[in-house]
Amino acid sequence: MNIIETRRQMTMAHIGSHHSEGATSAGRATLEGWQCTYGDAIKPRDIVVANFDLRRVSTGGGLYLVQQLPGCDDEFRACRRMMRVPDGVMIDQDGHGDWSTFDSPEAAGWEVVGTIETIYRPTDYY
Repeated sequence: MNIIETRRQMTMAHIGSHHSEGATSAGRATLEGWQCTYGDAIKPRDIVVANFDLRRVSTGGGLYLVQQLPGCDDEFRACRRMMRVPDGVMIDQDGHGDWSTFDSPEAAGWEVVGTIETIYRPTDYY
């Protein structure tokens, strides 16, 4: 087994454990971009560092790792750009500037499970 495959298994176990086992993910983990592709911000071959201890949307905004709330037809993980505003949370729905305001991420059907801290991109993208 190579390092990429080992990291993929660890990452999938890390983010998959959040709902399926009732555990709360914690700490930092690396994800492959295909797990949370989002507009031009995160592409499939990027390496993403997520912090699962930071789950609150801040006024300065940022990229957040989210998953659909339990009970949805299809459990889906994604990334969304969000920012706290006076009347709730603004969420860029598609990564290309389609902003909508909700009372909370949960009102949009998302649970914030972590914050994206760093994105490493292959040089051949440039």
